[in-house]
Amino acid sequence: MEKFVKVLMYVYRDNNGKKEFFVLHRKRGDVVVLTGHVGDHFINETLEQAAKREIKEELGVKPKNIINLNMSIFVEIKEDDKCGDEHAFLIEIPNKDVHFLEGDEKHKWYFLKELSGILTYPNQKEPLLKIKEFFDKYNELI
Repeated sequence: MEKFVKVLMYVYRDNNGKKEFFVLHRKRGDVVVLTGHVGDHFINETLEQAAKREIKEELGVKPKNIINLNMSIFVEIKEDDKCGDEHAFLIEIPNKDVHFLEGDEKHKWYFLKELSGILTYPNQKEPLLKIKEFFDKYNELI
């Protein structure tokens, strides 16, 4: 079985105090947050470096802030005979419209409370509670 290491990227922008999350609606019908491979072409690339690189490649913007959620989720893709760990990151980008640059997939912005109802894969739903807790704590500090 082929092994992989990926970053799972919860990309958001702050739109007048409202956090909006970037979600892809793929042609094959699934609804996902952005993901990317770690170190395929970059020796000794860290998880955070991979997340920064992937955001630049996929959306064409430099992240404003990256938070490692310290969550590693094991994923097995039986039909592709692959398995590995996905590491979750919360990534703020500038408040401007962006488009997915690596294909003609459609995207839409959602609020955090909507994500659990629209994301296709359970592994992408797992970090949502931790993201909510982060924003709840962050808002208390402001």
